[in-house]
Amino acid sequence: MSKSELQALSLKAEEDGLTLNDLSTICEESGAAPQDLLNELSVWVAENYLRETLDFDFCDGVMNGIFNALVEVGMTSELPQPAFSLYQAFDQGEWIRSSDSPEIDPGEKYTRPIVLEIMRALKDKVS
Repeated sequence: MSKSELQALSLKAEEDGLTLNDLSTICEESGAAPQDLLNELSVWVAENYLRETLDFDFCDGVMNGIFNALVEVGMTSELPQPAFSLYQAFDQGEWIRSSDSPEIDPGEKYTRPIVLEIMRALKDKVS
């Protein structure tokens, strides 16, 4: 998908959430499977989060917005990876733990290291 298509899809996911039905037209036009589309969107979100071109709240909203589509795919096949792992990583940054001081940014403390690890493993797998 192009950058503009990924941006548009991320906005839709963040605002309204995505279902497999939402992805069907894009899948038909591109010939991509829904899991591939979810993985591509998730990797794009993760890359932009790590580059700090997208903030945690937006990225977390996108990842929460793809959850229904992830579950729908998971009902008939395996959960898409790395999309599901990235969803879980952003989930970890949604709250401050009781052991954390109030000034801790849970996105930085919990999400960023997990996203970095997932993206490194993905890069190593591709290399």
